[in-house]
Amino acid sequence: MNNGTFPQNPARQSHNNAISKLVDDARGLPSSTSELGSIQLSINEIRRRANDLRKNKDYSGDHSKAHYLLAASGLPLQEMDSSLKDLKPKQVVEQFIPKSHGSELDLYLQNQKNESILSSIETLLTVASSDFNKFVNSNINIQWENYADSVKKRFGISVNRDDLEENKDVANLSNESLMWGKTEGSMLDSGNSKLDVNTNYLIREKFEHYARIIFWYNNCRITKNSCKLTEEFIELLKGRNDFRTKYILEAWEFLNEFDTTLGTAKSSRKILEKQFLNYVDELYQNRINEGFPTNINKIKSFIESKLRFTNGSWKIPNLSIVNGKPIWAVIFYLLRAGLIDDALEVAISNASSFNKIENSFVKYFKAYASSPDNELPPDLSSDLHTEYNQYIKTSIDGDPFRLAVYKIIGRCDLTNKTIPAVTLSVEDWLWLNLTLVKENCSNTDPIYEKYSLNDLQATVTTFGEKRFPNNYFQVLLYSGLFERALEEAYKVNELDAIHLAIGFADKHLLHIKANKHADFHGLRTTDNDQDYIDFAKLLGNYTKSFKYSDPRIASEYLFLIAICEDPEVIDLCHEALRQLILETNEFTKLLGEVNKDGTRVPGVIEARRQLIKLDDIKEYLHTISEQTARQANNNGRIYDSLLLYQLAEEYNIVIAIVNGLLSGILSNTNFKKGMLDLYSDLSKNNKDPVALAKNLVNIYLSNPEISKQVVTKNKETCVLLLKIAEIKNTYQSKQWEYTLSQIEELDMLPFTGGSSIRRKAQEFTTLSGYIMNCIPNVLLMTMTSTSELINSLRASSFSSISKKQQIAALKSVGKNCMIYAGMIQYKMPREVYSQLIELDLSLETM
Repeated sequence: MNNGTFPQNPARQSHNNAISKLVDDARGLPSSTSELGSIQLSINEIRRRANDLRKNKDYSGDHSKAHYLLAASGLPLQEMDSSLKDLKPKQVVEQFIPKSHGSELDLYLQNQKNESILSSIETLLTVASSDFNKFVNSNINIQWENYADSVKKRFGISVNRDDLEENKDVANLSNESLMWGKTEGSMLDSGNSKLDVNTNYLIREKFEHYARIIFWYNNCRITKNSCKLTEEFIELLKGRNDFRTKYILEAWEFLNEFDTTLGTAKSSRKILEKQFLNYVDELYQNRINEGFPTNINKIKSFIESKLRFTNGSWKIPNLSIVNGKPIWAVIFYLLRAGLIDDALEVAISNASSFNKIENSFVKYFKAYASSPDNELPPDLSSDLHTEYNQYIKTSIDGDPFRLAVYKIIGRCDLTNKTIPAVTLSVEDWLWLNLTLVKENCSNTDPIYEKYSLNDLQATVTTFGEKRFPNNYFQVLLYSGLFERALEEAYKVNELDAIHLAIGFADKHLLHIKANKHADFHGLRTTDNDQDYIDFAKLLGNYTKSFKYSDPRIASEYLFLIAICEDPEVIDLCHEALRQLILETNEFTKLLGEVNKDGTRVPGVIEARRQLIKLDDIKEYLHTISEQTARQANNNGRIYDSLLLYQLAEEYNIVIAIVNGLLSGILSNTNFKKGMLDLYSDLSKNNKDPVALAKNLVNIYLSNPEISKQVVTKNKETCVLLLKIAEIKNTYQSKQWEYTLSQIEELDMLPFTGGSSIRRKAQEFTTLSGYIMNCIPNVLLMTMTSTSELINSLRASSFSSISKKQQIAALKSVGKNCMIYAGMIQYKMPREVYSQLIELDLSLETM
């Protein structure tokens, strides 16, 4: 042992050192990732090296250096030896040297042929790649066409309806728009949900049914009309026999009956009592020979059918029978059905049949029935507890239903709340526990009377699903554990659970907590023993699968986030809507649109502003519109940015964008292309930016409120650019004389010469940058029109002094413009100035 390590074998150490050295040396060799690039040998170089191999008699010897050379190319070393040994000198050389004596020429031709084949393959690959890129670009741009058509319509520009019909079935989403507008940690994309409402027809149909109810529900909330969300879902789901539907239908029926004014324990108890009474009534319909259909007779009929054997004996021993009926069982089941008054009537009418220890029962029962909260006064409670502990509880052969009735009325012996002989079902167990619960327990209450809803809930969660394997969801529901019940429903069917959560939130039964940063990894979170639902993330996660296909529906669900009164949750609602706008680009549906006269048409968010509790909706929409417009403009989405800035009422920015759009087109020197061809985004969508600009200028100048928000210079620049656009159209139609007349009216070029040349050159520096960019083209149009007119005059057959004067005047205009161009030549493109010089030289030779 040496310093706590195993001793090294000297031979192995030497071997390892050699390998380490080779590895270090190999690092210096060029590889596919090095700056030197990969090693590529020409055919001639391979031929030369093959000849060298042939000369080398010991070619089959050690090739270790070749191993390291080839290692950099990524070839496996273990294959090197076998590959090299397979090489034969004759094969290596003869594959490059033909047998004939005229081999040099043949070899050259063969090499040329090989290189031609390789070149052809490379060309085909390049063409295929280019075709693929064109295909992708054309398909991606389909979405931009739809956007541009929509905006053009809103700005009062005609739209080719054939184009719209052709593209109306195109999918709403391109790969590029998928990425644009996303924000870090978007709640609309967080989570692990695999739900996709567009998976198949059945899910899509169910989704649409649900969405219609939510839309109607939001309408009712806006109009303040009475609406019961639960009834709509019950109507939708009833009649379906599958397990999942029945599972969720029971929850909706529970919510429909739930009375928030009573609190959870009482309301759940009342629902269980009503369900039981309905069951008893249905059973009675099949036993109509049991007497008049009074509640008491119905209960007696129920007892006969459930507690008697067919031979007439009772299934439960020790029942107190009065007039052939188990009197305590009748009282118990009347209480179970919520029929306290009927139970008291039975107790009073049969008081004489009670034994001595039961003589005080009627007195206790009357006090219980007359109390609003079904609580006994302290003195009677104390007496009842004494009797219960001394006689009822300790009775060996006592009636179990008597034990249950005393326990209910006096809330006795709460440490032992289960009576197996009486609680024949989970519903019975729940009802008995809910009856014993006292929601307003205080520290002054005796310990034996303390049993709160929290205690019941702790019992349920402790028992868990193992104790209630087929009824856990219902037990959670009736015990007020709505967050956990929702979690169970979520496991069964996510689509149903989402809407059930909305139903819970509508009745304010959920504990909702805002979480602005964490992703939606689980439905329920627990903090200080209290369960919470992140309602905002829940709905945002749900809209993930249809926010692009159905953004309007997605917004309806996001409005529901603000059902909660928590300001932080309401803020999350506003944030979720902002993200929806940024990610879907559905500006007109969500933010609004602009009519031909410049008036705003509110979008769905503004129309639903009451639902999201926004005090200043204009400021909110302005902020979103401005943020989205800025991003759209940065991404070259001109039409989107124009619409959004209009919605944000940033009219000065709108005109500035239009000016930039026009200037970019008018400053292009390719005169062979038309207006639309000069701007890619517009030419792809066959849109007319000049018509757009004209319409906006007309709106803005005719509306004093809008006009005063636009800087005067921007308005003047736009008008001037529109005039240049008209001149360019005239020029392209080869109306040379009219073109010069229009340019002279602009009063931007020195047509008259003299001092005006210097003055115009000085004025150039004060022009808007958008106009400056167009001056070179205006000069080109001037010089070209002048040249064409002179050629036309010279080609004419007549000869006169007037003709010579016209030619001289045209040459003078050209000369003045060239002097002006010389003064500003460094502020124009070099190729434009070269074209002007060529035109000037041609004028001199005329």
